[in-house]
Amino acid sequence: MTEHEISPLVRSAAAYLEDRYGPHIAALLAYGSRVAGQPRAGSACDFWLITRDPVAFHRDNSDFYRTGLNIPSTAEEQIALNKSGPLFYSLRGPSCEIKLAVVGEAEFVELCRSDWWTVKGRMQKPIVAIRQSPAVESAVLGARREGLAAALNLVPRRFTLEQLLYEIVRLSYRAEIRPERKRAKVRSIVESAGERLREIYLPLLAELPYVVQRDGGYFEDTRSDEERARARRATLAALRRSKWSGPSLRFIWRNFCSHGWPIRYILLKVAGEAAKMCRRAVARLRGSRSAA
Repeated sequence: MTEHEISPLVRSAAAYLEDRYGPHIAALLAYGSRVAGQPRAGSACDFWLITRDPVAFHRDNSDFYRTGLNIPSTAEEQIALNKSGPLFYSLRGPSCEIKLAVVGEAEFVELCRSDWWTVKGRMQKPIVAIRQSPAVESAVLGARREGLAAALNLVPRRFTLEQLLYEIVRLSYRAEIRPERKRAKVRSIVESAGERLREIYLPLLAELPYVVQRDGGYFEDTRSDEERARARRATLAALRRSKWSGPSLRFIWRNFCSHGWPIRYILLKVAGEAAKMCRRAVARLRGSRSAA
């Protein structure tokens, strides 16, 4: 999908952001259900706004934090918070609500290489670059190569492209503490944005010498069983470490402190993780009974 193929609504929102923040923008990336998925009536337009200089951006836009859509703050507080990861804001655009993830260019590049998957995992889904610097383009490509390698460690030896794409899109949900069950959302993204995902990942898949395409539309990972098992364990461990890492917990705490309903926010996180653990325990119990 190119800039010219996005909906007029997203194009209008992008033009509004470029007009408002233009000198500060190193990259403007559209993502979310308006780009890949099935948007509902009233769905926001989602963007990554990657700034050349976060300090200058926040100081020039300090009035933004006093809007009715955001928690009151100061530029200095936002500058400090932005050092630990992206900040998410809401704007009321000319024709829709806009959700904006703001992060500095240097920080974005580092986060696309980091062991913390919060940004890197989100780059696995389709995005449309309205504007993009070479550094951001290279960082996104590197994140996707790493995501592809990780997903290959989670699919069966013989797999379909759809199975692989499902695991790729699922990475960000595996690596973060999420309050909701996202399997349906992942399937929706794979189904509605399948063509774009194939355009992204088929060329990257062709770069890997240990993956071969077989008759019948299947692919095969030719690594040994031992190597595949070791790679799978390493990938699952890396995703768990990301999920419960210091940056992840600080990210949650920061969002908790700035949330309009902080107790509800943290209860949803705890309840969501507890529900997932219960489902896994039930599945293991059923498996052991079947084996018996």
